[in-house]
Amino acid sequence: MLEDEVGDREFLFRGIVINSWDFENDRPSSATFKDSKGVSVDRDGGRTEEDCINHLKKVKDFHAICKVLTMDVRELNALVLYKPISENIYHSEIHDSTERITLRGKKPNRIRERSLVVYKK
Repeated sequence: MLEDEVGDREFLFRGIVINSWDFENDRPSSATFKDSKGVSVDRDGGRTEEDCINHLKKVKDFHAICKVLTMDVRELNALVLYKPISENIYHSEIHDSTERITLRGKKPNRIRERSLVVYKK
């Protein structure tokens, strides 16, 4: 069983669809961390990076996968919420604040800048 609180040292993995890839700069676009329903991520939950990547690759045919440290997200004043679903106990979300779900301002870009691409087709 995972702790309800995502640890600061846990990585959050985000699958990137081809429409959210910045081909000109060969990196995720800022759209990678924008979602009106909350930015869906998988917390590592003590798994290896390889296990996290393989799990996401089974879910969808992602163009790339990136990871960002939970502490980095929190330093940018965004919330990391553990929100497991029946088919994925690692599912979590990044929200702007307790009052607002969608990341606003420069937060999506700043989170993207702190992320690291760990898989790309």
